[in-house]
Amino acid sequence: VHMLTTCDEQEDGSFLLNGQKIYQTNGPRADWCIVYAVSEKDKGNTMGQFLVDTSLDGWTAERINIPWTPRISLGKETMKNVRIPKECAIGAPGVGREYLFEGLNLERLGASGLYVAQAWGALAHATIYTNMRKQFNTEVIKYQGVGFPLTDLWAKTMNLTLSLLYINRLVDEKLRESKDGILPQGFNLSLGVYVSQLKYQCAMLTERVCYECANLMGGAGVCDNTLMQDLMGLSRIQEIGAGTRQIQQYIMSYGLRKIFK
Repeated sequence: VHMLTTCDEQEDGSFLLNGQKIYQTNGPRADWCIVYAVSEKDKGNTMGQFLVDTSLDGWTAERINIPWTPRISLGKETMKNVRIPKECAIGAPGVGREYLFEGLNLERLGASGLYVAQAWGALAHATIYTNMRKQFNTEVIKYQGVGFPLTDLWAKTMNLTLSLLYINRLVDEKLRESKDGILPQGFNLSLGVYVSQLKYQCAMLTERVCYECANLMGGAGVCDNTLMQDLMGLSRIQEIGAGTRQIQQYIMSYGLRKIFK
């Protein structure tokens, strides 16, 4: 999605895409992708949705390296007069934004689940290590400076996990009730604030849990012979993916404004 990526409809019903987007997960590896582009720059109400074959002329993708996550393939995609057949125009200009927001809440719920899974991974590493590692012939988890902080991280992760599971259960129930497999518009709109709250809190908590668990593990927590190094790297960028922290805060503040009104 990029408000400066444009789509120009041609006489035969095809579209020419021009623009650039950066930081797409697995972008350099993708054979197909979904592109949102506008017929008028900076006007979201003119957005269209397109299915793009990345082998088409005019499409190029470069890998962008983020040192914290060297194993993730992030892309910078450039489109220069990429011709999209009319049958690959999933949503014509004017309805693309609606299609985008239909799936945005589910994307952020999925991201929140990923973040919490990373927190549980870090907790598992730290719990195993502190139960096995001994100092003065005593398992280090028995020392209050280690065991108590670990239980605090465990409690916070458990409570956020339960909240996430509850929201997911509500979504599943609505999808089962839906005849077309699409969330009811009113429910999806009201869901946005709660999903932003979860995404915001899950990303922040995961960063803290991964770092603190590595700290409790001492040197073993920062070596490359466990997954802790990967977990710390991933957790440091999670607030940016699927909408930055500031975007989530904006959505939440808008929700508070609606409650006031």
